[in-house]
Amino acid sequence: MADVAADPLLDGECRVWWARPDQAPDDLLLAVVPEAEQRRAARYRQRLDRLRSLTGAWLLRTAVAALTGERPSDVLVDRTCADCGQQHGRPRLPAAVGIEVSVSHAGERVAVALTRLGEVGIDVEFAPLANHFDHELAENALSPQELSIVDRSDNPGMDFRQLWVRKEALLKATGHGLRIPMSRIEVSPATDPPALLAWPLDIPVDQVRLATLDPGPRHHAAVAVLTGQPMVVHELDAELLLWPEPD
Repeated sequence: MADVAADPLLDGECRVWWARPDQAPDDLLLAVVPEAEQRRAARYRQRLDRLRSLTGAWLLRTAVAALTGERPSDVLVDRTCADCGQQHGRPRLPAAVGIEVSVSHAGERVAVALTRLGEVGIDVEFAPLANHFDHELAENALSPQELSIVDRSDNPGMDFRQLWVRKEALLKATGHGLRIPMSRIEVSPATDPPALLAWPLDIPVDQVRLATLDPGPRHHAAVAVLTGQPMVVHELDAELLLWPEPD
């Protein structure tokens, strides 16, 4: 493992790991990912969907293990759903670890975010058609002001996806998911630095940090952290984490 993977997670840092769904060999995925999550991944019909799910579970445990010195397969992740109690909710580490985490995957990218700053949400979306703009979806997801700005854009499809991943990241950070309509959240225009402008929660907007990520061509991504502190984002490739699971 490269030394940078084990660098201490700084108090003001959000560390984002990127992987391809086929980056880790199958035997390493199966050695690290618990049987319960393997069964959950097996429910997907498409092999790529299964690989994305397994890679996300592997990447999360391996990135945490690089910081804690544990074996990746020994990293405890609780995914208890707050609504139904099943193991498909947002991932959480034991409180003693002191790290908040989030996972997302789409297309050819799998992402994991780790930070000590506060609750975190990461979202990545795949855009197979770069210029496609679903206006009906935008009407449901954007505020009137946001929609007006996007409609005047030279590339409304790209700008809409930038706003979408910002809002998804925010909803993942709070744990609300789509229980809050996206149209009730207002973020800065796609051409401006990412920021939360308004939402219906009691958390002040100045206690939230947003950052645009660089997932590569045809993908869009953002990360949100519930903190009022300055935040620095470091993006790393999972190649730095590829080492055999210890015996």
